[in-house]
Amino acid sequence: MAAWQDLVARLAQAESTDRVLKPGDILPGFMLPNAEGKLVSSEELLAQGPLVLTFYRGEWCPYCTLTLEALETALPEIEAAGGQLVALSPEIGGRALSVKQAYGLHYEVLSDVDSGVALACGVAFRMPEAYREGALRANIDLGRRYGNDGWFVPIPASFIVDPSGVVREVFADSDFTRRPEPAEIVAALKRL
Repeated sequence: MAAWQDLVARLAQAESTDRVLKPGDILPGFMLPNAEGKLVSSEELLAQGPLVLTFYRGEWCPYCTLTLEALETALPEIEAAGGQLVALSPEIGGRALSVKQAYGLHYEVLSDVDSGVALACGVAFRMPEAYREGALRANIDLGRRYGNDGWFVPIPASFIVDPSGVVREVFADSDFTRRPEPAEIVAALKRL
């Protein structure tokens, strides 16, 4: 708990959300593997309409899995508002598929290999040593889960992006216990 409180305080002090893409910014292009191993590009996704792009830390994070489930429940409303939902995590090694199957998700789950998209969107941070030690004690080895020793983790963030690639709405918080409500995401889509 102390490591978590220290982490949230450091992120707030560093004004970590100041680096996050803002409304009016262009979403950086990407091509990432989905849960089924197919490469999916941002260009393909945007060609289908407005995009809800949400970053989660991984299946090891209970807040993340609750958010993914809540978004699944809201998926019919998201689609009715014209949006498509895509979740990104730096986890590799088939974890996207296991998350999709375990939680019955009917939207794209992509592996953000080496946190490239999270870094480009300004939502990645390097986990401090104290938190790393706590994670390892809890058998959460992010080096193994993420496939590198960088320990870069995304802050929870969701972007509403119009079909031209312009970010229209941003939900980002350095406190990973706070996430946007699905109703807020649906309302943002309806405003497009």
